Amino acid sequence: MEKIFVKVKGQALKDGVVISEAETVVPYRRGGSVQLPDVTPFNTNVWLSGDDGYNMRWLSFTEDGLVQYFYSDYYAFEYGRIHAEKEIRGEKMVFDFTLVELEKNPDYAIALKVRKALPEEDVDACSKFFGNPCLPEYLCDKYPDDSVFFAQIRCEDLKDLDPDCRLPHEGYLYFFLDAEMYPSEQLYMMVDYCPEEPEYVVDDYNLDGNIKGLNDSYVITFEKVDADYEGTKLLGRPSNDVDDEGNKGGLLLQYDPLDFDVPFLSSCDGYAFVFFGKTYEKQFSDADYVVHRS
Repeated sequence: MEKIFVKVKGQALKDGVVISEAETVVPYRRGGSVQLPDVTPFNTNVWLSGDDGYNMRWLSFTEDGLVQYFYSDYYAFEYGRIHAEKEIRGEKMVFDFTLVELEKNPDYAIALKVRKALPEEDVDACSKFFGNPCLPEYLCDKYPDDSVFFAQIRCEDLKDLDPDCRLPHEGYLYFFLDAEMYPSEQLYMMVDYCPEEPEYVVDDYNLDGNIKGLNDSYVITFEKVDADYEGTKLLGRPSNDVDDEGNKGGLLLQYDPLDFDVPFLSSCDGYAFVFFGKTYEKQFSDADYVVHRS
């Protein structure tokens, strides 16, 4: 299943010379809005001396499909394209919007390289598997008592590796397993996205869960790889035939138990997969968790 996105190309010009330009791809959401990357010319504060009134990081869509940009201006797609220009304090801003269809799985993936955290290492707010989560206040009491903290992803770590903006580039993604039925593999993965910085470390979160031995943190670093990379990764294509019928959302996370020395799925000759929900609005809340053996 393909999804409609908008390719956004922006330029800022001074005296006819391009002083900054950037390009990104964002989901097309009628009646919603999306945030563009924190770079010029989308973030005009950098080159307009901190003028908040002209920050162009938010792109909005009306219910009838118009693009709202420059705050009060509305544009309609003609043959799938929009060209917009604006003079701001003597500088010229030029933006082009193009409707594009992207396949549910991109042609790249982001490998998750892991290492066990050192005893005195501060890993509270970093990207990691297991250990203790660092959460915003409103998530601290959300998950069931028998849930397991699986992973947190600091989205800023992804911004240079995800050109299609399939994932957020600010805030945190959280993965928790409802382990009530463990050791059954028919578990439920709870995925949340928080755009704010987390505030609270929940000590010993995995200490009393149904899956023992997940108290140590495993620090994650990221590397852009081919879509068919066979290890633990974000995005790309699943590494076996789990989605042969094509009835799942795109791949969000692939977990390879061979990458870890922990008791979770240690005897599994295969992978655990987390697939996006099938709508953009519920891409995380309706995530689908599947264990598939080779």
